[in-house]
Amino acid sequence: MVRGKLFGYIYLLLLAHLISLCDGQTAKRISVQKCDEYRRIISNKRGIISLTLNPKPFYYQSYNCSNVVELIVGGEAAKHGEFPHQALLGYPREDGSPEPYSFSCGGSLISDRFILTAAHCFSYGDPVIVRLGEYDLTVDSTTQLDFGIAEIIRHPKYRNSRSYHDLALVRLNETVLFSKVIRPACLWTNPTLNVSRFVATGFGKQEEGSTDLSTKLMKVQLDLFPPSDCGELFRDNRKFRDGIDEGQLCVGSLIGGKDTCQGDSGGPLQTITEPRSCIYNIVGVTSTGAACGVGNSKAIYSKVAHYLDWIEQVVWGV
Repeated sequence: MVRGKLFGYIYLLLLAHLISLCDGQTAKRISVQKCDEYRRIISNKRGIISLTLNPKPFYYQSYNCSNVVELIVGGEAAKHGEFPHQALLGYPREDGSPEPYSFSCGGSLISDRFILTAAHCFSYGDPVIVRLGEYDLTVDSTTQLDFGIAEIIRHPKYRNSRSYHDLALVRLNETVLFSKVIRPACLWTNPTLNVSRFVATGFGKQEEGSTDLSTKLMKVQLDLFPPSDCGELFRDNRKFRDGIDEGQLCVGSLIGGKDTCQGDSGGPLQTITEPRSCIYNIVGVTSTGAACGVGNSKAIYSKVAHYLDWIEQVVWGV
């Protein structure tokens, strides 16, 4: 009797699950849900009514953005608001400069409280602020906002002596109010990369050997290479004692020229899967070996999809 009731209960649970599958898709992971939410923030729902008796309106999404452009070969200045998720980590300066912060690492806004960046950005000191909405460091813009830092969370497997698991999350001390020039990016969730061309952004060096950073946000188109290419390139580097692992991407350019610098450490490697949606997907985080101004330059990026479980648990508690 008890066994019969138990089987009946299990049957009802399975039936309810099957019904839910038939009624719609299986539950989306939180990263995908949040991406849908971010898209809705920048869209208007518009209706078209046909000239017929008893018309039913047809609704479509209209997106409020105009700065997304095709990726380019070589580096050039980004447009204001083109990368609204771009963040700068501000470290205290002690050189007497009128600018109180040194911006030597970048990051990406991925929620209203968290920045995704590289763990190695905290190896020699911690930043004190995160700047959002920055486009030109020489201009005191009304769109830029500085946020205090509540917590820095490095990936638990990261070690300073290695270049693996080079990811960190920065929790801001207050909630970010989204705008046209400040809003989060989506996270790339597919373990498989069905694209091979990306864009890196940042205020990095403009030419090899220079200590000067760009005063404007720069962007550059980069390509995906086989892991073995970077394995060969970094084989004598002690930080890659185990070669290139599954949590890393080998990305770079075969084209030389002083404008082909890659972005800041911790900055985003990104792509747009739906151009009309105006929102980027963060595929990787700039980690190691970025070079600029030379042909056949490659660098290592931490693969976001490989670390989704950890990111989601920290940011959204799931």
